Amino acid sequence: MRRDKGRLPPFVPVLKDTMKTAAWKALSHGARSLYVTLKGRYNTKLHNAVYVSTRDAEEELGQYSTRRNVMRWFRELEHYGFIVMVSPAHHGVNGHGKAPHWRLTEEWYLGKAPTRDFLSWDGIPFTEKRKRDALSFTAKNRIRGDNGVTTLVQTGLPLVPEIVPAAAEAGADGVSMSDHTGGADGVAITSLTTPYADPDLLSAFEALWSAPPIALPFKGLRLRRLFQRPAKRPGKRAEAHYLAAWYRDEQQDLRAAV
Repeated sequence: MRRDKGRLPPFVPVLKDTMKTAAWKALSHGARSLYVTLKGRYNTKLHNAVYVSTRDAEEELGQYSTRRNVMRWFRELEHYGFIVMVSPAHHGVNGHGKAPHWRLTEEWYLGKAPTRDFLSWDGIPFTEKRKRDALSFTAKNRIRGDNGVTTLVQTGLPLVPEIVPAAAEAGADGVSMSDHTGGADGVAITSLTTPYADPDLLSAFEALWSAPPIALPFKGLRLRRLFQRPAKRPGKRAEAHYLAAWYRDEQQDLRAAV
């Protein structure tokens, strides 16, 4: 009669007392499967630490066992007190990576009795928020190409800024705007190079720009880009040249009328 009659083949024991605990019932099914994988690597004679790489665990556990899930299940088992890390992941002497080593709290370890840390679980469930993938979120909401670029242009504003009568800016006789130069009586401080115009002409010019656009001759003027779309407005120099030419033409027309 053979002595091994009735003996079971190699198996992974899971204690019933452990399965009745609240910590075991709070575990996810993936964490339970990973714990069985770790338990199968425990040697009851050596009382050793166990380890399994995420790649091997992914292959052994099968479907839906991605590396991200396996790493989360490790943290879940550690949270509930079923495993304790005794050595972190590191590179070996041959340059190959070594997986973390874990101590099973319900088994003996290096001659020390089991601690069964899961019995002192504080009742706080394992909740780990997944971080949103910033790259996929950006790729989902970004606008590709120049077609999505929106340029906000204010319309309805005059192309030439409003002209303020220069009399309000004139300085008194002998009053200096700085320590070096003094202003004469009635001389306006302005960035334009034209002399002070008649108030009637200024009001007419202001009314011209407040009115709807009309066709104007540009024979002697070199400011055709002044009337382009608002996205390409002229600079201060172009505005000054335009005002000077317009004032010169108006003065010539007035002289001709007289």
